Amino acid sequence: MSPIWGHWIAVPFIALVGWVFIMMELIGDYSENPFEGLGNDIPMLALCRTIEIDLREMLDETDLPPAIEPVNHVLM
Repeated sequence: MSPIWGHWIAVPFIALVGWVFIMMELIGDYSENPFEGLGNDIPMLALCRTIEIDLREMLDETDLPPAIEPVNHVLM
């Protein structure tokens, strides 16, 4: 294999390695804060409302708040 082929092989390899590192950085930034309220984040509002409803049921209260419904198939 002549030295010129090494340059042609290095270019896609470097591009692939660079892409992997950039994707890892983007995924790390996205998953860094799971409570921002984005579509794939933890539905804190729905979890808190469910806990509130459960606690009020345990206290035999009858005036319970409604459960949180999904908006555009996303539960917040």
